Amino acid sequence: MRELELIDGPVRWDGAVAVEATGDGVQPWRLPPDDRALHHPALVAAARCPSGVRLRWRSDTRSVAIAVEARDLPGHEGYELPIPLDLVVDDDLVASRTAGPGAGRYRVAFDDLPPGVHDLELWLPPAPAVRVRAVEVDAAAHDEPPPPDLRPRWVVYGSSITQGSGLRPTRTWPALVARRRGWHLVNLGYTGQCHLDPLVARLVAALPADRVTAELGINIHNFATLRERTFAPAVHGLLAAIRDGHPGVPVTVLSPVVSPDRETTAKSVLETPTWRREYEGDLTLVAMREALRRVVDVRRAAGDVHLHHVDGLDVLGWADTGLLPDGLHPNAAGHRVMAERYVAATAPLSPLSSRGPLSTPRR
Repeated sequence: MRELELIDGPVRWDGAVAVEATGDGVQPWRLPPDDRALHHPALVAAARCPSGVRLRWRSDTRSVAIAVEARDLPGHEGYELPIPLDLVVDDDLVASRTAGPGAGRYRVAFDDLPPGVHDLELWLPPAPAVRVRAVEVDAAAHDEPPPPDLRPRWVVYGSSITQGSGLRPTRTWPALVARRRGWHLVNLGYTGQCHLDPLVARLVAALPADRVTAELGINIHNFATLRERTFAPAVHGLLAAIRDGHPGVPVTVLSPVVSPDRETTAKSVLETPTWRREYEGDLTLVAMREALRRVVDVRRAAGDVHLHHVDGLDVLGWADTGLLPDGLHPNAAGHRVMAERYVAATAPLSPLSSRGPLSTPRR
């Protein structure tokens, strides 16, 4: 086999904000790497995880292999995650492989690909962070860049529920929606780090986008980073920045999906009446959903008719708590339900593609 050029070669890094050539491979990023010193280290760590990033090229190879180096997240050393990889051929998911778990170097092979020239799409894991050291194809294979990507571009900003750590790359709810609708996905879901950072808002505004979705609230609740006084103004700021960059583009605000322990309890509430009075203004998920609805209503009334609201309980609600193994993060079945209901809830924004049911691996 022989290695492909990963920079300035046939491979296109779809879904990445940027790629950084290192001395031993290529690091995909979901934030501009030159700005890493401007962000909180936890956000930088999450942005190194390549959720939604896929390597795309056209080839007649019958085999593909990828060498990756997986890294621990800073502050989470020893928290071992598997490294799932999915191969899509001509828009059909044909094979899934898993390396690891844990930090280290791995080589994963996909064999017995169909004969002929095909568009290949190798999806990297939602987590952990990986550096791609090499992509190998048959020695005699012909490889070329994929055709221009004319699909509508969809940028999704959100939490770990959007990043999808622990799931297969093509099985996160944004990946399922994007593949169902034939959209080009950029996944800006950051585990624990969706806090309405102004520089992230500017990034969303700067990226090419034909539609934008913001899944908001759960990280702000869990870390108590905003309260009643600051939450809605920060959401207004995010949406104003997005509008500056994308006038007229459909923007959807998705409020938190169900999380039973957080519905009527603020993250930092203690069982003492004195404490409750002193910190009045901490937000429950119920309060967050109402605040997000009001923000969207106000902006629509002011003329932003392309702004939309989807209640998270309509996407994953009280009847679906069995799909939350830890009471917070949906499992694979939960992501599938989220994808199907998000498609239904946002159908007026764009017609569904003719792909039919969400595909499953053939082997």
